[in-house]
Amino acid sequence: MDWTKSKTILIVALLITNLFLLATYQIFPGEAAGDEELLETETIALLEAKNIFIKGELPSKHSNMPVLTVTYDRLDSDVLEDLIENQVPLPVNYRNRESNLQMLEDFLKNCGVWSDRVHLGGYESEENRTTVTYRNIHQGFLIEDSYIVCVIENGKVTSMDRYWLEPVAFGRTKLATMSASAALLFLMTEKHEKGAILVEDMQMVYWLDQRDYSGEDTISDTAFPTWKITYNGGQVKHVPAFSE
Repeated sequence: MDWTKSKTILIVALLITNLFLLATYQIFPGEAAGDEELLETETIALLEAKNIFIKGELPSKHSNMPVLTVTYDRLDSDVLEDLIENQVPLPVNYRNRESNLQMLEDFLKNCGVWSDRVHLGGYESEENRTTVTYRNIHQGFLIEDSYIVCVIENGKVTSMDRYWLEPVAFGRTKLATMSASAALLFLMTEKHEKGAILVEDMQMVYWLDQRDYSGEDTISDTAFPTWKITYNGGQVKHVPAFSE
């Protein structure tokens, strides 16, 4: 193995271990906070040496978190088709953002899929076509890759794409989560881009890897705390927040 690469991996492993231990065993909070700030500074310097730059400040808060049990909530396709076919279009002079969103809320309520976890995530209009995206947020945490996408044309909902993970309960045990700094070190070890990486945003989410999805027969599953790293104009990397 190339010595430079081996040395980098060793440094990363040591930094991750130190960051994780500080997050887990803060016996002397004042001293630990100072040590963690120093480690974060060293981490940022190492990242920049590897062409990884951070926009703004890293999230500073990370705490012990539980897993989240979810169920796959599916809407009968016949019910959806019937509701789409039997709509009354909005009058032309009412076809604006406010009326569209109210129409969609009513439509989703009729589908039986509206709840306080349905949050507006995006609204895009082009000529006579409007696409509205909703996100799934549970107790302040985004449930990643769980969404509703509706298309409005000529005052009616013409299609709905929905992949929804319904929260059931948090796990009883809370485990330590790695810091944002440690998550970025993982990003560095997996960096394949030749150019620079600009980290635009980081947030803790609950995520269920789609590669583990076993099909329509699956009823429930477990979502894990995960760092969602957005970089280079909207590219996304997920880093599991539990240290293995």
